[in-house]
Amino acid sequence: MSARRTALSALGVLLAASAALAVAPIVNDVSQLNPIRVERVVSPKSVEEVQALVRSHAGPISIGGARHSMGGQIASEGALFLDMRSLASVVALSTDERWITVQAGVTWRKIQEAIDPHGLAVRSMQSYANFTVGGSLSVNAHGRYVGQGPLIASVRSIRIVLADGSLVEASREANPELFFGAIGGYGGLGVIVEATLDLAENQRIARDVKTMPVGDYHGYFDQEVRGDADAVFHNGDLYPPRYDQVRAITWRTTDRPATVPDHLVPRGGSHWMDRVAMFGVSELPFGKELRAGVLDPLRLRSQPVVWRNYEASYDVSELEPSTRRLTTYVLEEYFIPVARFDAFVPRMAEIFRRNRANVINVSIRHALADPGTLLAWARGEVFAFVVYYKQGTSERAREKVGAWTRELIDAALEQGGSYYLPYQLHATDEQFHRAYPRAGEYFALKRNLDPDYRFRNQLWNRYYPAAHGRATPELERAVAEALRAREDYQRPEDQTYLTLPEWTIVYSADEVAAAAREGRRPSDFPWFASVGRFWDVYGTVRRETRGRYPANWTYRTMIGVIGVSYTAEYVAKGLYENSFGRVSEWIGGTDTDEDRFAAEVAEDYSAFLHHTPWYAYPFTKRLRELWSWERLTNGGGFRGFERRMSLSTELVLKAGWGALLGLTTGEPEASEVVAWTRPFDGQELPEGIRALDSPAEDARLLAIPRYEPFTASVTQLARQGVEFVEISGNREIVMTAIGPADWKLSAVGGRVIGEWPQLLEPGRKRVAIALPVQQLPAVIRDLESEGAQVEHLYDY
Repeated sequence: MSARRTALSALGVLLAASAALAVAPIVNDVSQLNPIRVERVVSPKSVEEVQALVRSHAGPISIGGARHSMGGQIASEGALFLDMRSLASVVALSTDERWITVQAGVTWRKIQEAIDPHGLAVRSMQSYANFTVGGSLSVNAHGRYVGQGPLIASVRSIRIVLADGSLVEASREANPELFFGAIGGYGGLGVIVEATLDLAENQRIARDVKTMPVGDYHGYFDQEVRGDADAVFHNGDLYPPRYDQVRAITWRTTDRPATVPDHLVPRGGSHWMDRVAMFGVSELPFGKELRAGVLDPLRLRSQPVVWRNYEASYDVSELEPSTRRLTTYVLEEYFIPVARFDAFVPRMAEIFRRNRANVINVSIRHALADPGTLLAWARGEVFAFVVYYKQGTSERAREKVGAWTRELIDAALEQGGSYYLPYQLHATDEQFHRAYPRAGEYFALKRNLDPDYRFRNQLWNRYYPAAHGRATPELERAVAEALRAREDYQRPEDQTYLTLPEWTIVYSADEVAAAAREGRRPSDFPWFASVGRFWDVYGTVRRETRGRYPANWTYRTMIGVIGVSYTAEYVAKGLYENSFGRVSEWIGGTDTDEDRFAAEVAEDYSAFLHHTPWYAYPFTKRLRELWSWERLTNGGGFRGFERRMSLSTELVLKAGWGALLGLTTGEPEASEVVAWTRPFDGQELPEGIRALDSPAEDARLLAIPRYEPFTASVTQLARQGVEFVEISGNREIVMTAIGPADWKLSAVGGRVIGEWPQLLEPGRKRVAIALPVQQLPAVIRDLESEGAQVEHLYDY
């Protein structure tokens, strides 16, 4: 009985663990592009509860509010997610000194409702009032305010819970390093729980609209808006697809009576007309021209007078579409020094047009210089280009957006500008550090305040060195320069993608061998489906590499040649085996000596391809064996004769074609690649891996064999916990895994680029995954825990 109780108890624990896993919540942002499975979601209602949660939870912690960041900045896989929206009280208000203290989960709308009866308004905030104060502080937001800049300029102080659970106040005078690090710090230093903000007078304002060529806008703003003490809000709408016209909208204080009686935009309005208009603008022919020439002129034809709080209390739900399943609306933002406005606009327009980006609107804002945050997006006076666009939700659509986003970031950096971090994480490490040159100081502060890397999200998982066990950016650059001077180090990163179609042919040969080994009839083999799969894989690789890497015509041509010959071979076999071969099977069965020899050749050929190019296979030798006297005297009847002739034809054709390719093949490539890893001790290197001299103490170099042994070598290192920084000078690698047909990748850091059913194994599939090399240990561990098997890692 005790054994039975023990078994039942173990079963109960297992079921409970399974249930917990099944109900683990998913956190997503408004774009719906970043579902992240967290351990649990907690909504603290007091500062003390936040402190208790931080002290008691040993694992990672993520922080979220209204969830309007769009690149995973609010969550991390497996983290305790603090939903701050219940920490939403107004703590104190001084109407005489014009300041308010609020908890971090309060929305700007709630602040407006508290201060409007006192004739006060928010001094500075973003354009919509639904966001939480803590979220706005974490991204150091800005709005349309004239003569303002980043939100930090209107913040008197903050209170923040650190990784040890302590509550600290930070301001320009007290703990200034924390003040300038946490504001605009994206939740990396602690949990902002309170803030004291400056307020302003709530005044009546009137709208003025002027339309002009884009070339006139900079001068107009400088002369008519920038120094105007009455100007409160301003933005310029730059219209696609020509980007040659700006509609400048300025709100100025006035003594005229309000034409709109409400002090705040009424809650709960219907926005179906906005959704219809947005769909037409984004999807219909000439929709963007219709907006610029008809819709906006009609919308802006009047000159209303409203209260300042009214213009600052818009509801972001007016932008929300009816669904984001197939397409979604997303933001990006670029900050350009005011003197470089005219140089940036045509470059931006060219990038949008060439990439056919579905841009809805570009809103131009102005911001004064940041007063000193570590992750300052405005190191001087800037124009902000807020890009509102529509994209598909597929992996292909995301990659396309990523390509033109990196182009835009480069264009901004060339003008001495920057880009904004609350959006999709398309920027490279180099772009991130060029745009945010004080990131090293921020990381040093984080290491001091959060040594165990507890406060994390996808932004810091992507760029924070400690998230990947990397050295500081400065040391990494020094090591990288030394490594790139080695002739045996750098190889093109696109090779990891381009070798996938080659291996698909190897997998087909494996399937042919497996079918023969299992006694399947050749006429039942999926010859045509194999061809279709190859070209689907090739198409996937082309989509993934187009625009990201220089065109590798030599390798692409080689893949095209072998792809065509592979196609011709399998189509011919498919036609033959399903006609004459099927007749032969009916007459003589499939168990002749020639059938067994063909199965032997298929097995040998399959194994050969895993380590040697196909054209080096000894086709002539196998042909002689087929026609040996011993086999000729065995006599296989009609079936034996037919098999002998069909296999002979295949061997002769392959021998000739292989000899021709062998003559045109150049010198053999290097048999090893060099991997840069973090130092590790107490572990024996797997067989075939050599340690090389390293350019720095914080780097260890390994020479790893290429091709077939590469997978086993790297997998073994990853299972040992060895942390990779680069392989062959690259930080991304492609791998394939085999798993059940209903398996969905949940490994952190992995990105599925394609899935294909196993042709001989119903219910199983091959999944191609692109991932940072730093994530190899985690992804391999997660794959194996999910019941999938690592099939191959594709070297360079």
